[in-house]
Amino acid sequence: MSRAVILPAPGGSTALPDGGTVLDRLIAQIREAGCDDITVLIRPGADFSCKAAQLESAGPDADLEHIGEIAFGGTGPLFLAFADLVASQTTVAAVLSDSSRRSGVLVGADDPAAAPVSVERGLVTGPGPGPARLGGLAKVSEAHLARLERHWPASRTAARAGETPTDAFDAVLAALHARAVPVGAYRTPGLVHVQARDEEDAVKTIAEFTSVDMDAWRLKNAVKHDDDLFATYAVSSWSPRLVKLAARLGVGPTPITWVSIVLALGAAGIFATGSAGLAGGADASVPWYALAAALMYFSFVFDCVDGQLARYTQNFSAFGGWLDMMADRSKEFLIYAGLAAGAALHGSDAAAWGLAIAAMITQTVRHTADTWYAVLLDTAVVRQARRRETAPPVGRAAHLGQRLGSASEQVMGAHRSPLYWAKRTIVAPVGERWLLLAVAAVAFGPQIAIGALLVWQLLALGYTTAGRCLRTLAARTAALRRPDRSAHRDDGILARLMPPGGHRFANLPAAATALAAACAGAAVWRAAAGDVWTPLALAAAALLAALTAARSDHDGIFDWLIPAGLRAVELGVVTAAGIVAGVAWPVLFALLGVIALYFYDLAAGLDKAASPVARRDLGLGWPARGLVAIIAAAAAVPTAPAVATAVFAALAVYVAAVFIGAIVAGTVRAARA
Repeated sequence: MSRAVILPAPGGSTALPDGGTVLDRLIAQIREAGCDDITVLIRPGADFSCKAAQLESAGPDADLEHIGEIAFGGTGPLFLAFADLVASQTTVAAVLSDSSRRSGVLVGADDPAAAPVSVERGLVTGPGPGPARLGGLAKVSEAHLARLERHWPASRTAARAGETPTDAFDAVLAALHARAVPVGAYRTPGLVHVQARDEEDAVKTIAEFTSVDMDAWRLKNAVKHDDDLFATYAVSSWSPRLVKLAARLGVGPTPITWVSIVLALGAAGIFATGSAGLAGGADASVPWYALAAALMYFSFVFDCVDGQLARYTQNFSAFGGWLDMMADRSKEFLIYAGLAAGAALHGSDAAAWGLAIAAMITQTVRHTADTWYAVLLDTAVVRQARRRETAPPVGRAAHLGQRLGSASEQVMGAHRSPLYWAKRTIVAPVGERWLLLAVAAVAFGPQIAIGALLVWQLLALGYTTAGRCLRTLAARTAALRRPDRSAHRDDGILARLMPPGGHRFANLPAAATALAAACAGAAVWRAAAGDVWTPLALAAAALLAALTAARSDHDGIFDWLIPAGLRAVELGVVTAAGIVAGVAWPVLFALLGVIALYFYDLAAGLDKAASPVARRDLGLGWPARGLVAIIAAAAAVPTAPAVATAVFAALAVYVAAVFIGAIVAGTVRAARA
């Protein structure tokens, strides 16, 4: 349950023409945004009434003590606001409706009297020259409160060495920065907000934002201004009409997501069966594939609409954000499976399903690397702002990385220029991937469509990895220097049995992971060539090498690649074992898909800062799952492929059941909170 603390400010008692005060208005806005547990801190001798609990506080240091008692005496996020904040309901809701596990502070450039702050990559990094200025409203998530509990500042001076914040609000932000917690910047451009000093100030501000057409403002800001090429021109150019229609009908974002899933399922089904049994041959399947392509397009449209609708109506939920991300990958994997099944009807099962599996693994590895590279950049911003990483870039590669970073920022700053679109498109974003699959399937058939996608994915993976490695040398920051290992993998009991630092590669986890990924790749290659025992030996070696990184300190600058490497190891080991054992291709694809989605949930926890899954120990862990696959394959070699197929199917069902059970349990737990 969320809590809100309103800090004393002289302008809070300012009377408004409607008969209330600035504070009364703010309390009503906070309640309308869904937070009923409100505490107003007042100074001794203050004589006013308000419709919220009041708590006498002697000064800023006492404010800190009271905030700590409220923050750690319950559950849920904590919101801080100044009593004199004058803002629109949309602005207040932009902070209070954020159901993710992120922390953040409202910023703008409207109040010249507010403290200037530095904002980089959407993160408030501390006091700065501006032009962004603090807006007097902040959120501290429950997860970050847990990190602050043992380090809560007893006074403003204790908030951060070398600085003395002027009030408890600044002290809490300084404490977050001192613990290297990323603090996001909430913005509502075009809607002014100020900490009012008098009635004239408050009335003028209210008149400014009430003159804005809020419906038009919300619709405009519901559409991402920095989306990809296909989404920008083929979807967002007309999807706002669907957004308004859905809002008028009272349809929420989550049902829109389910519609998108159903459409993708229909497209996959047509790709899988559209050409079956048609007397006209391949040409007769073209209309069916065209229908499937149309369903893919509208599935993507609704995938965009659900997020736009959430922003338009400010109807956000942690589950909705998580479902949106998980649905994206689930739909894409369904399309891969449908194309593979359709291609297998008139060709080789191994070629069709093998391409689909390769595309799924490549996409999973790449997205895992994308997630942790974003963590690297956020970590670099926070740490460099605190001046912990003071060493200058060393070597030609580091300087090249620095120049690449500057060039990339310049290109992305030239919004919607040809270079901007080229840079956004070369990395194979989701809309462009779907467009390629749809057009290629209609024109050339499903197998060529998957093959073309795989080539593009591999090029994108090579392009992004090379550039990011060079930029990492310039950043000189370790993204995985953090305690939450569960945020990027589930080790299970086998990895936990490995003694910390008890192996040769204890200080080289990235090298050990690279060796493991190479062994897994070689295992798949030899299995595809028809070998039996060599692939299994290589798969076992891959697991062993990956385990050497499990208990290491991930404090190297390239260790952000470890999560992606471990994904490649497990998926490669399972693939090699499945090929050796002759596991039915759809069953092998299903197991790999379940495992991939299991790890996409980890990415959702970082990217969307929301996941209903609280524990992963029942999922066995990636080393145990790989070992089960190897043992099943070894047992099936002298017997029959049906044995391994049954084991792989059972493992897929088990992991899926554990995953779904954790989702249900987490959702119920969140609903009761």
